[in-house]
Parts: sequence; structure tokens; C-alpha cells
Amino acid sequence: MIQDAAELNQIIDQLAMNIITVELEDIMALGNILKQIEEILKITEAPAFKPIHVFCSPLKKLIEKLIFKESPSPQQFLDLISGGIRIIQAKISYGDINQTLSEEGSFWEKVETLIGPQKSLPVTSSEQESPQEKSTSEGSLELSQDLELFNDFVAEAMEHLETIEINLINLEQAPDDKECINTIFRPFHTIKGVSGFLNLQEIHQFSHTIESLLDDARNDKVIVNQPIIDAILEAVDFLKAMILNQKSVMVSGKPPLNRVDLEPWLERIRMLRETPSPAAPALEEIPEIKVPPLGEILTLKGIVSDEEVGQALKAQVAEKHDQKIGEILITEQKAKPKEVLEGLRDQKRLSGQETQATVRVDTKKLDNLVDMVGELVIAQSLVQQNPNLASISDQKLIRDFSQLKRITTDLQKIAMSLRMVPIRHTFQKMIRLVRDLSKKSGKQVDLKLFGEETEIDRNMVDTLYDPLVHMIRNSIDHGIELPKKRKETGKKEIGQISLRAYQKGGNIVIEIEDDGQGLNREKILAKAKERKIISDENTLTDFQIDNLIFEPGFSTAEKITDVSGRGVGMDVVKKVIEKMRGKVEIYSTEGQGCRFVIRVPLTLAIMDGILVKIGEERFIIPTVTIKETLRPTPDEVFTVGKKEEMVKVRNSLLPLIRLNNLLNIVSSDKKPWEGLVVVVENDGLQKGLMVDDLLGKQEVVIKNLGEKFKTVKGVAGGAILGDGQISLILDVNGIFEIYRGKKD
Repeated sequence: MIQDAAELNQIIDQLAMNIITVELEDIMALGNILKQIEEILKITEAPAFKPIHVFCSPLKKLIEKLIFKESPSPQQFLDLISGGIRIIQAKISYGDINQTLSEEGSFWEKVETLIGPQKSLPVTSSEQESPQEKSTSEGSLELSQDLELFNDFVAEAMEHLETIEINLINLEQAPDDKECINTIFRPFHTIKGVSGFLNLQEIHQFSHTIESLLDDARNDKVIVNQPIIDAILEAVDFLKAMILNQKSVMVSGKPPLNRVDLEPWLERIRMLRETPSPAAPALEEIPEIKVPPLGEILTLKGIVSDEEVGQALKAQVAEKHDQKIGEILITEQKAKPKEVLEGLRDQKRLSGQETQATVRVDTKKLDNLVDMVGELVIAQSLVQQNPNLASISDQKLIRDFSQLKRITTDLQKIAMSLRMVPIRHTFQKMIRLVRDLSKKSGKQVDLKLFGEETEIDRNMVDTLYDPLVHMIRNSIDHGIELPKKRKETGKKEIGQISLRAYQKGGNIVIEIEDDGQGLNREKILAKAKERKIISDENTLTDFQIDNLIFEPGFSTAEKITDVSGRGVGMDVVKKVIEKMRGKVEIYSTEGQGCRFVIRVPLTLAIMDGILVKIGEERFIIPTVTIKETLRPTPDEVFTVGKKEEMVKVRNSLLPLIRLNNLLNIVSSDKKPWEGLVVVVENDGLQKGLMVDDLLGKQEVVIKNLGEKFKTVKGVAGGAILGDGQISLILDVNGIFEIYRGKKD
């Protein structure tokens, strides 16, 4: 519904322009105006838009009489339509579409004179709530009116504000970029328009004020400078707080404890708008990008010749064709409709007009869809593995089963892709964070983003936000040096933080790397000994020392700042990542910088796995972790020390893990060369898992084991097999940890 409100605002603006330019004799143009009014009437059927709907009903009758030439005074009819549109625009501009304007009385009198009394009239001023009543409800919606519309507004407004933040950072680097100013102006305009429809007057007034400042910047009345950038960024934060405050009012049904004081903000923006700006230098003329005509596109594709296009153009001119070139070529059978359509799409792409349509879907509906597709995959697998299927001689039925399998597989892939979203949205939030932290700390920091299109399960996106914030804070506060110190050490004054994401095997890897001073290992060791985390006798590797910063309450900061130093954060990061069955590590080089590495699994609902047998039990090992399988010979198996078994694989000795012993499964005590070894890899380490037998590859639906079993190490989830039995999915990382624990 929020999209309807934004679309409504756009249609009304376009309608006002069309009314001004229309000629009374132009029936096509009048028809377009009627179509726009009908679109407005359709959108405004919602209760929240009723005042607009009431005004548009007589406008439709007026325009119909103009089209059918039933109006005694056409110009008078057109003027009245124009007046009605102006009243609607004024209501939206004031931020209260329920407000009665002084012009309304004369408008309705003229309507009754020209087309008779109307069934539905707007509420008069006397019927409006008293000023005392209005003051208590101003800026809020009735819960019974349209809570769904308001929730849509909150969701989309927050997206708009995040987009604005990113573009403001870009504008800070190129203050003269008019297109960038426009990309900031447009979302403010949408928020202003929709909040006006919803009678959120304070939000409407505030966003309108910022919009006016940006409009001045678009028209070179003010020059974009640092104070303006800072003001708009702060305004974004303030607007977010206003919207969330309004949301809490809507949920609780109680008025806000403190009314928002807009006056200081309005005065600040007024001062910025009134500050005289130097004359803007003349811009060099930018050559217009010409879009090739359809005939040229079809010629380049080899569909038609130059001569055929020329003949079509001559026919269009000589016979005064109203048909377009594409239509003429189709009529004369020089090109097929499909070829012309593809040419038009190419033309649209080249002009930059083609946009990808999207639709907002409730996440619960999406989860239900994914679950049902999972059930479909299980049902299809049960049918496919039915032993009676092999004895069926009906070839058509067999082909139908194969077709069903293909369709199910395609549907499954589509459903799984719906769970995945680019990590770009999360990464771009860090741009504002780095800007604010660098200003606060007096440091100069440049953030580079890589792999923004890497897709991640949408359920993990919000969970990853806080860990990223903590690590970037740590990099700026502890890692990046002040400009003066960087210069003394031969570095560029501007520090650099790189944020990258990529997929590796069955994991998403996120790296946060800075070119700062690195970790001070002496300080870390001293603090760890002071807090009794380690003893004086402990001998640690550099890697182990670095990872001490993930201990609870650990901090080497000499003073507490707004940025960090409280000893809260890095241990929380580790807990959050581990909760996602992930892992976080840190690598540091003194004087050169630090690199945090986060690895989290691809938590797709469906996965490929190898079904293995251990004793009488069956387990699934994720295919992405398997390097190879082999049956070793007796001389390829060794015992090191007292009990640790090793297996020789391609001239390398790998630890051999007997899964029956590790998982306490009753099984015949086979020799390794009597069973099979599955070589698996995790974090660059390889080990051999000994199993009794391989039962084949299967595509399975991952089922959550629930709260009670989610902390069980070595198990990632469960799955229903093709025969209806349940199998556990092994977590290779957890298996390695259990093995290390037993070994130690």
C-alpha cells in the first residue's frame, strides 16, 4: 500500500501538468486525463485516502462530459477540474488530507451548478474535530484506519533513509553532482508525500523542509558544502527517530511522552537556505547520449536491411501513417513481432528507462513457500524411490515422473534463491558508520567494499550487522593511527579499511581488513595475565595471542571513548557468529594492520549430501566438505603415539577419525581397509572420516532440530530421506572439535 501512496503522489503531479497543457479539441489527451483520474479513484478506495477519492469522483464526471461534448461551457469545465486538482495538491502539501480548505466551498457550489448535487461530500469544517481534540491526535493515525499502510510506510521510509545516507556520503565527495542531489531529493519527496496522506504532520513538515533545501541545491540557489551535508545526515537520524517514535505510539495506542520540537531544526535549515552562495561556475555542455532508432537496432541485428527501413520510412511520410516503424515492418512482413519487441527492449535499455519491477512479500509467506517446496521435494523423493516404480511398464507414466522431477528441481532452485539476498545492503550501512567514527576520532579513513553482490541467507543479514559494527569500531579506534603518526611511519595519512565478502565451499567468508598498526601482542599478553586468563607458564603462538581479544571483558584501551574501550563487544561478536555455526578469527601483522575473518555456513534449506552408513545408522555428510573417498590398503594406515591413527592420502598423513567411536554408535570393529574413508576439509584442514559404507548422493531438505538440540556439536540438522526415515546431517567443523577435545 505504501507503493500506492507514492504512485498516487506521482500521478497527481503528472495530472496537474496535463491539465495545464491539454487542448479541448484533443480527445486523446482528454482520454489520458480520464485514465489518470480513474487510476487515482482505484488507488484511493482505501479508507486512508477517502478525502482524495471524494474529490476525484466529480472530476471523472466533468472530464467524461468534456470527452462526449456534453458540456455547455467546455473551458469552465476544464477550469473546475484544474481547481479540484489544485485543492488535492494543497491538501497533500499541508500534510493533512482531512483538512477543509477555504476554496472547497466554492468548488462544490460550481460542481452542483454544472453536474448536479453529489452523493458523497467531504466533511465540513464544523464537523472537524475541535482544536483540543486535534492536538492530541495530530500526527498519528487511528489504529482502526489502516495499520498495515502505516507499517508499510515505516519499512519503506527506513529503506529510503538508508539510501539517502549512502548518496549523501557520495555527494560529500562530489558536491556539484546534480544527479546525486536528485537521488537524495526523490526519496525525501516520497516520504513527504506519503506522510502527508497518512496525516503524519510533523514527519511531513520536517521532510518537506529538507526537501526544500535540496530543491534549492538542485536549482543552484545554495551551494552544497560541509554544513549542509552534516545537517542533512543529522536530519536523517532525526527523521528515523521520529518514525520509530510514531511506530511505538501506533503499537501502544498511547500519545508520545514528549512532543517533538521542530523549531530548532526549521531555524537551522532556514539559515542554511538564506546563506548567500557564490555564483555557480558555468558548466561545460554535456553531450546528449543519443539512443539509436528502432530501424538502426533491427539493421544491426541483421533482421532487416537498410533499404527495407528506408522504404518503411518513406511509406510513413508519403501516406502519413500514424503507425510506427515497427508496426509498418510487421505489416509488410519484413520483421516478426517478437523481433520488433526485442528491438524495442534493447532501445529502452540503451535509454536507461528500463527498470526491474519488484514486489514486497511478507517474510512469513516466503517461509511458508520454502517449507512447502521442501515438503514437495520429500514427497517427490518418496515416489521416486518406491520399489514398485521400477516394475511399471507404462512409458508415458515414466516420462511424466521424469518431467515431474525436473519441474520439482527447478521450483526448488527458485524457492531457494528467494531466501538469498545480496550482502550489499548490510555493507552499505557501514559507509555512514565509518564516516561518523572517523570524524569523532579525528582520523581519516576510507572504506572500500568488495563482493557486495555476494548472496547470503536473508535470515542471517540482520544478525551479521552488529558483529560488523563492533569490528569496524575496533579497527578505527585501535587499528588506524592518527594522520600525523601515519605520516611519521611512512604511510598515507588516510587509513584504509576493506570490507569484502565471497563464497568459499559451503561457507560465506567476510573479511574486515585495515592498514593500521596491528595488534600490540605485549599489551594483550600483559592484560591476559593481569586478568588471570593465562598464566606466566603458558606459551602461546601469535595466532593464539591475537585471538585472546575475544575473551569476555577484554580490552587494551588506555581510556574509554565513545567508540570503544569498555571491554564489551568482541566476545559478543564471537558468540553471535558461533550461534550461526560460524567462526571468527583475527590475523595481525605489527605495523601493517589487522584482518578479521568471519566464516558462516550457507544456511539454505536444501543441500546436497552423501549418505553414509555407520553400524545400523545413516548420516549425511555435506557434499561441499568432501574432497574424496577411498578404501586404504593396510600399509597406508599408521598408528602414531599410543592411539592416534593416521591414513596416507596422496603422500600426506591425515588424522583418521572413527565416527562409530566418536558418536558412540554400536558397530562392528572394522579395520580401516575393510571400510571406507571420506576425506573432508574444514578451514583448510583435512581429516579422514571412517564409515562402513557409502549409500549414494541425495538432495535433502534441512530440518531444524529445535531449541533443545541446537547446541549439540557435530550435528547441523536433520533430514527426511526418500524412504521416509530420518537422518542426521553431520557438521564437519563440530566433528573436528569433538575429535580435538577427545585427543587432548
